[in-house]
Amino acid sequence: MARSQEAQRQRTQNNPLVLGSFDTLALKYLKGRLGPLNQVVGRADTSQLSNGGFGGGTYNHWFQVNLKRSAWIIVAKSGPRPNYIQTSVYDLNKTPIEGRGIFQADSVETDSGNRIFYPYLGTAMGAQSDLYNTFVPARLDRGDERYYPLEAGGYLICVSTTRNELLDYEVGLVVEFPATEMFISLEDEGDVALFLQETAIDFSRTINVISPVTVDTTISSSIDQPNGFTEDICVINSGVTVTVLFGSEWLIGAQILSAQDGEFLVIAEPGDDSYFDTIHDHSLEEWQESWESTHQDTDKFPSVFIPLTNRP
Repeated sequence: MARSQEAQRQRTQNNPLVLGSFDTLALKYLKGRLGPLNQVVGRADTSQLSNGGFGGGTYNHWFQVNLKRSAWIIVAKSGPRPNYIQTSVYDLNKTPIEGRGIFQADSVETDSGNRIFYPYLGTAMGAQSDLYNTFVPARLDRGDERYYPLEAGGYLICVSTTRNELLDYEVGLVVEFPATEMFISLEDEGDVALFLQETAIDFSRTINVISPVTVDTTISSSIDQPNGFTEDICVINSGVTVTVLFGSEWLIGAQILSAQDGEFLVIAEPGDDSYFDTIHDHSLEEWQESWESTHQDTDKFPSVFIPLTNRP
């Protein structure tokens, strides 16, 4: 679809500027001017004031982002006077996104014996609806839906001014996707890194995954063969995937026979889909690479993005 050439002052929520459709990490830096222009509008013939006057400008700039798959949308204010800028994100698929506060240590406190107890610390504040007010104890975010990836679809972003004067703004926008790889951290014990499997595995009920894996393979959670096993190390050819369904396990490496519970060099045991939702690192290096891939060398990486990252 061709991009409309209309100026932002002519745009509304029904005609936003479409920034693109995304399925990989993308960073955008939006700049504009908001506020009244006090220009002569209408007919130039000032004798007919009913058809003319002073006006122009706009207090809102509208943008649209289309997600091809689930992702987060991160909006950060910048520019000379960011406190006078308001940003809002709306879900065109269903309902407006309404942020909810997180209970801090000084939000609600109650006496419990000889100490202060914070019953709601770290959870989402209540609301009249259940939007951003669910509770899932198995998740790292406890079910606060503001940390969930947004579903594929269209999302509307509005940048507004709170002042009745001209105001230049700068806004950083990040479209970030959940990790699709599982990383397993092992503790070194001597020369061998071991991961303890808490329950014994019945190897008569496993799928033998031969290395190298040359075709797409699925390790299902069937009753007869709920697990997979690969001796030594496993090599997966380029373009080939091994899918470990929820409820099954994939063990890689030789079993340490001296251990009653069974120890292996590596065990791959995914949780449900929410496992990937809670892996939400922001890599400065990846963000810089994404920026450089779509910008010239003279277009420096905006500093507004740096405080949002949490790892190199």
